[in-house]
This record gives sequence, C-alpha cells and structure tokens, in this order.
Amino acid sequence: MKIVVINGSPKADQSITLQHIRYFMEKNPAHDLEIIPVAGPIARIEKTETLFREITEKMAGADAVIWSFPVYYALIPSQLKRFVELLFERCRPDLFKGKYTTSFTTSINFFDHTAHNYMQGVCEQLGFAYVKSYSAHMDDFFHEDKRKRMLGFYEWFIQMVEEKIPVARKYKIQVPKPIVYEPGSMDQFPVVSDKKVLLLTDAGPEDTNLNRMIDQFQRTCSMEVSLKNIHEIHMKQGCLGCCTCGYDNTCIQKDGFARFFNDNLKTADIIIIAGSVKDHYLSATWKKFFDRSFFNGHAPVLKGKRLGFIVSGPLSQIQNLRELLEGFGDGWHMKSAGFVTDEHKSSEDITTHIRAFAQELVLAEDRDLEFGARFYRVGGGKIFRDFVYTTSAVFMADHLFYKKMGMYRDFPQQKFKKRISNAVFLLFVKIRPMRKKIHQRFIPGMVAPYKKVLGKLSSHKS
Repeated sequence: MKIVVINGSPKADQSITLQHIRYFMEKNPAHDLEIIPVAGPIARIEKTETLFREITEKMAGADAVIWSFPVYYALIPSQLKRFVELLFERCRPDLFKGKYTTSFTTSINFFDHTAHNYMQGVCEQLGFAYVKSYSAHMDDFFHEDKRKRMLGFYEWFIQMVEEKIPVARKYKIQVPKPIVYEPGSMDQFPVVSDKKVLLLTDAGPEDTNLNRMIDQFQRTCSMEVSLKNIHEIHMKQGCLGCCTCGYDNTCIQKDGFARFFNDNLKTADIIIIAGSVKDHYLSATWKKFFDRSFFNGHAPVLKGKRLGFIVSGPLSQIQNLRELLEGFGDGWHMKSAGFVTDEHKSSEDITTHIRAFAQELVLAEDRDLEFGARFYRVGGGKIFRDFVYTTSAVFMADHLFYKKMGMYRDFPQQKFKKRISNAVFLLFVKIRPMRKKIHQRFIPGMVAPYKKVLGKLSSHKS
C-alpha cells in the first residue's frame, strides 16, 4: 500500500509527531510510506509550481494520505495552513475525490479538537474521505500501552483503506451567499472615550466587504481606533517551534514581530481582529501572527483586555472557527466583545450591527463588563499550569510569571485546610449511620454559606 505522509511540522525531521509516524513504519514495513515535508520548504513550494505539482500528484496517486503535525495555537502550524490554501487555489476540484485520509497530531491536548475539526472540514471540502483522526499527548510515546493504542489506530486506518469502508461526512460544503456591502451613510461619531482601541487586520484590496466594515466601524466608534495591517509587520516565517523564547520571551527571529506585539497589543485596552474566512479559518497570515505570539509562552499577557472580531464570510456555517476565536480570547484571559459579520440580508443590516457592536464596546468598557471564567480559561489554565510546572527548565519565563502571579497556588495539594477538612469528613462518612445523618443535612449545608453571605449583604444594604 502506498501512503503519503504530509509532514506539517516546521521542525521537519526533528518533529516529535514524525517520530510516531516512523514508529508506525517500523512496525509495518510492508507499507510504502513516503514522508513529504511541506512546512519548512513552504516558501519554495509556493514559488515553484513544478514542486507543488509533484507533491499533489504524489498525494493523488497514493492509496491514502496522512497529515502529520503538532498542534500550534489550536490549529495546524501556519506553514501547513498556507499549503492547504494552495491546494484550494491551484488544484482541480476532483483531484482528491474519494482519497482516504486522516490526521495524526501531538500536543498537550489543549484545543487539539479544533485542529482536528479544521482538518476534517478542509479535507472533506477538497473531496477526501476523512477517517477519524488520532490526537496523542506528546508524552504518550514513552508508555507501552499508549504506543499500542496508537499503533492500533494506524492499523485500523489501513484496514479502512484496504476494505474501502465508506465514511460519513461531518461537515456540509459551505455555500456562502455574500452581499456586496454598501455602507451608505458614513457619519463620523465624535471620540468621547480615552480607551485605546487597536484594530488589527490582514485585509488586502480584494477584501472589499472587510475594508468597508472596518471603515464603518472606525467612523462609528466613539473611541479612538488605531488601525494596523499585519502584512506590514513583515513576519519572515511562522513559528519554528524551537522554544528558544521559553527562557526569556525573546524570539529567535529578528523581524520586529515581538516589538510590534509589545508596543501595540500590550498597550491597548481593546483589541479588534478583522479578517476574512478562508477555508474554515482566517488566512495563513493570521495563523502566522497567532503562532508567532508564542514568544510570550503560556503566560496570559493580554489578561483584562477586551477582544472582539470583525469577520467577513460564512462564520455561522463554521462553528469550529467561532470556537477557535473565542478560545483564543479565553486562553489569553481576555474579556469578550463578541463578533460582527457581513452575514446579513442587506447593507443596512450590516451597518446596524456594526454600530451596535461599537456601542456595546463603549458600554462594556464603562462597566468593566466580564462574563465569568468559562471552561476554556479554567481548564486551559490548569493544563498550562501543570505543563509549565513540569517543564520549568525550558519555559523558565513562564515559570517565573506563574510564580509571580500566584498561579501555582491553586494546586489542590497547596490547599491544606481543604485537605484536612476533607480527610476528617471522609472519616465520618465511612461510618454508615453517620453517613445517613450527614446526607440529610448535605444540601442545606451546601447552601448555608451562600445564604449567610447573602444575609450580610442584605443587612448592610438596609
């Protein structure tokens, strides 16, 4: 069986994910696996048409394709994202029709599901038959039972291909029905707030709707808006995955990105990200921007800032993208400002929603509005806390930040009073007659502290 492995890691042969693929190859020598790196040489692949054609012809001629990549910022690395864009831009619609494919990833299991959802969405749109993929924790390889589980997945995938077992689609083909946005009245609203709004975009001349929406927002917003196009940062490459920044938050790439991030994003009160939908995500340029933000490590350096999105394209048809963008804000411990899109029946409706979006921003800032800490912030925070604690020699800057901000204090073993009370309670509930009495008072006992505080608040008010 001929299998093409698309290696989407910027670290090429040094990829942790790729070592898993090599393990599969060693255990199944009868299969012909050809590994093709696309992340490192992406600039050459984009410029050299013959090289791109050679890769895609190998993909089309194989029995199956495996996408191998680490999860970067809840998705595929930006270099692989650009390769996916090239497939949509340059390949005929039926080139991969019915070709079996799957993904294999490594990560610390934070937002790996969105990366897999994205790959399934784009592969189905490209005509592939997508078989459920595998997400491995980067430490799984060192455990025999987990290696056995991964190998079982690989052999199951091969059997699916050999027997040509049909697979059901998960996502419908997007059928966007955009209208050309005509802003109409472009009244300029006076600036009445001293809050700093940073609007970041990758819009080019072809992004007509997005440019007009941005212009309308700037005129409508009663806060001063600083507009920056991320193409002007001149990012040389995407994140290289070298982790050199882990020591002191200094990126090995000296192209001005870190300075731009520090001078603009860290000094803003509100950040608006504006982009157009491109194959189930925003552009590869936006992905490069997010990936390069990793020079900050796992520290929520944008904590407390408000984050909103202006999106042109079928966002409502791609729930995974909305989840990704919301998760981006949660991961940074930011305050949500929501979304505004051009998915409306008329230009008047779009204008109305842009104005409402701008007004809501002002109201939210005036009230310092938040919506609580959701699962992604809480769960992600604990995943990062544990990861940073156990890799502090590499992510030294994160470790110092977490210590300074007291982010290790929520380890359960650090809460001594809770541990003692729980141990005492455990002794009592082991006695069956006592357990029955405790359980009768359990619910009222849980509510009692809340009622006590509520009573104090009521008495102070009176």
